[in-house]
Amino acid sequence: MNLNFQIRNNTIIARVKHLNADIQVSTGIKMKKEYWNKHSQQIRNITSIVNRVDINNYLLECKERFQQYHLKNHPQSKEGLRALVKKALTNEEENKVDLLSFAKSFSDIQSKKTNPKTGKPLAKSTLSKFRLLHEHLKGFQKHRNEPLNFENINVAFYYDFLEYLKAEYKYSPNTLGKYIQALKTLMNEAISQKLTDNVRFRSKHFKRIAVEAENIYLTDQEVRSILLLDLSNKPHLERSRDVFMIGCYTGLRYQDVISLNRGCINGNYINMVQAKTGERVTIPLLPQVIRILEKYDFCLKANTKINKQLKEVCKLAKINDVVWRKSYVDGVLVNKSYKKYDLVSSHTARRSFATNSYQKGIPTASIMKITGHRTEKSFYSYIKLDNKEHADILLEAWKSESI
Repeated sequence: MNLNFQIRNNTIIARVKHLNADIQVSTGIKMKKEYWNKHSQQIRNITSIVNRVDINNYLLECKERFQQYHLKNHPQSKEGLRALVKKALTNEEENKVDLLSFAKSFSDIQSKKTNPKTGKPLAKSTLSKFRLLHEHLKGFQKHRNEPLNFENINVAFYYDFLEYLKAEYKYSPNTLGKYIQALKTLMNEAISQKLTDNVRFRSKHFKRIAVEAENIYLTDQEVRSILLLDLSNKPHLERSRDVFMIGCYTGLRYQDVISLNRGCINGNYINMVQAKTGERVTIPLLPQVIRILEKYDFCLKANTKINKQLKEVCKLAKINDVVWRKSYVDGVLVNKSYKKYDLVSSHTARRSFATNSYQKGIPTASIMKITGHRTEKSFYSYIKLDNKEHADILLEAWKSESI
């Protein structure tokens, strides 16, 4: 008795004929009939099918597994024979997938994926998130000293896992929420692959924690003070300052700023596709920006020390107001004071552009077209005005009315 493969409706089918039984089971692999060699039961040597070698090897392995399983089991019924074919196709006997092994394989495969919107590899932060989720699940299993499986993922697990992460790693709520969201993604994928039917993680109590981050922005006056700072004797700081200034006057993310080139310039505008979201944006090219681009001959290099250097730059520019911020220290929320320059990072430029544009009365929809935000909710998370600043905007609006 042999397992054979054929094409039916552009799908590879596994077929076994035995006595009066004719078993046909889909492999789920789509393939055009003209690409198939019915004599070798393999995909033809067509270079455009990049994974043909993997598929052909898989089909050979299925044939071998079927022979091994048949010799062991000797099925006597049509149902038993169908079960044997399915087992050969899924490798069920050798690959009993548990939660931890699935989390590991899911993490590994992310590095081979691309962002469907941009066609680029997934962000390092995304890869790190799933890798660390696997490590945390493994650590939690050791902590509980009992096996962890798909059926364990319920509301009780949710609270225990959060407590473990808080106690072991002192994570902030947003970091905890990041791993809960990653776990939900993992479980949804497991369900789609029919590895589990457990949906208890979809409970309203099994939710991602998220609190609004208390980030700063720089006022127009502070941005100008940085721009006018003489750093000619500190070229390493000057380059970081100049890259930061482009972000302050365009709203571009750091990774988009350093990718700017002559091809992005079209008259008085910057036209480019954002690396993170794949959104195409058109941004007015201000004189401050074109001068910086020409200064470096449109070649802005990445700098791993930029956040540290920006703090030095802002300190030299005397951006030293005392700012109180709520921060998580060892998992506990405390109110701490900082010098404002200590809170500056490369992303402060984008927040400053959005907030200063909003204060100028530029319509929200227009700013969002520049920044590439898709929703007002995500956009407003960038508007870092305090209560008094919002009140001042209202006051200025009323002053323009005749009372």
